[in-house]
Amino acid sequence: MGVTLLARFLGAPRVARRALSFPAVILSAVMLAACGDSNSLVGAASTENTARNFSVYALTGTSSALPAAYRFTSELLARPQLLSNGGVNFDVAFDLTSDNKVKLLPVRSIVPLPPAGVSSVGMLKSTSSYSALERAPERGYVVDSMFVVGVGETVVLQLPGSGCIYGEPYYAKLVVDSIIAAERRIVVGSLVNRNCGFRALTVGIPKN
Repeated sequence: MGVTLLARFLGAPRVARRALSFPAVILSAVMLAACGDSNSLVGAASTENTARNFSVYALTGTSSALPAAYRFTSELLARPQLLSNGGVNFDVAFDLTSDNKVKLLPVRSIVPLPPAGVSSVGMLKSTSSYSALERAPERGYVVDSMFVVGVGETVVLQLPGSGCIYGEPYYAKLVVDSIIAAERRIVVGSLVNRNCGFRALTVGIPKN
């Protein structure tokens, strides 16, 4: 803006004024891009964040036909399984403690000698409520370790980003809504951001 005003003040012709103002336009675009995460340089988000609720069963003391795990990266329930190709079908499995709290078991904490293709999962307990948590923290995640949580507690997850060019992770959040102890069933609320490196944990197409 200052360059353009300077050109007018000196009586520069219209073409010169446009040439002088052009760098300012480029600078503004770069500054706008910098307002988001670094992933703004590799493309805009294309996958919508959707809030989900699901029931999952304890890994122990339940039928092998019941889902006891969740693959956040595809938002599918599963019974933990090592596949013939050396992969697995889940990110986190669920179990119950003797006092009916929930064990969160990332894949590498329960798959013995996990294949090289099985990626680590990081988890972090949040001090914010599930609804108030709108953005995943950048650091502080504990990798491949079991967490024990109660009803209402919120956990943030750092997950392997499927197909992310630069190895950026996906981020997700979950909360234990309720525990039906007689059925060994756990009701969970979750939201996963399946846009490479984007940390927004709110419903809709994330902007950062």
